[in-house]
Amino acid sequence: METENSAFEFLTRDAAVKFFAETDFVLKQGRHIQQYGQDAKLFDYVYDNYEDLAKYYEALFAVHLRKENNERDEYFYLDFPEDGHGRFIKDRYKELEPRHVIFGILLLNVYKERSFEKKEMKWEQLEQLFEESESRELWQKLLYGEVKRNYTPNEKDEVKRRAENILNFFDRLGWIEWIDSENFHFEIMPSIDRIAKLYAQEIANVDLIEEYVQEQNL
Repeated sequence: METENSAFEFLTRDAAVKFFAETDFVLKQGRHIQQYGQDAKLFDYVYDNYEDLAKYYEALFAVHLRKENNERDEYFYLDFPEDGHGRFIKDRYKELEPRHVIFGILLLNVYKERSFEKKEMKWEQLEQLFEESESRELWQKLLYGEVKRNYTPNEKDEVKRRAENILNFFDRLGWIEWIDSENFHFEIMPSIDRIAKLYAQEIANVDLIEEYVQEQNL
C-alpha cells in the first residue's frame, strides 16, 4: 500500500485537486487534449504531470497515455491495447464507424491543404467540397449514398444533419471545435492528425479509400 501511495503521490498535489478529475473523465471518453480553448488548462496539467499520469493509467487501467504531435502542435490521448479496452468497461471503448473513418480522412486532407491558413470551416465551404473538390465523389458517396449531378433540398438537408452528427462526435474526441454550432462554423484541430497515424495506408492510396467505402456499404 505504501508503494502505491508513493507512486501516485502526484494525486495529492493542489493541481490534481483542480484538474485531475476533469482530465481523467475526458481522456476516458476518448478526447484528445490540446492547448486550445477550454482544454488549455487540462493540456498544461497533463504536460506538467505526463510521466506520473502515464504510470497511473498503465498500472491501474492497462492503457497508455500518449503524447503526439503533428509537426507543430502536441496533443494527449489514451491509447487502448489490442484487446480494445484494457481494464475499462467494454462499452466505454468504441471503435470508429466506417463513415467516421472516411469523413476523418477527408477532413484531414482539408487540414493539410490549408497549411498556412486558418483551419476554420463553414457549411457553405463543406458543400463546395462536396460539389467541386477532387474528392467530391467520395464525399457524395459517403454522405448521400450515391453520386449524381443534382440533389433535392430534402437530400441536402439530410446530408447536413449527417455531417453535423459526425462533427459532434469529432468535437467530443477533440478533432474539431465548434465555433458556432448553430451556424455550422467549426475549426479543424491539430489532433485530426491521429487519423493519419491510424489509417496511413488508406490515406496514401485513394483507391484503397474507395475500396473501403464500397466494402462497408457506405
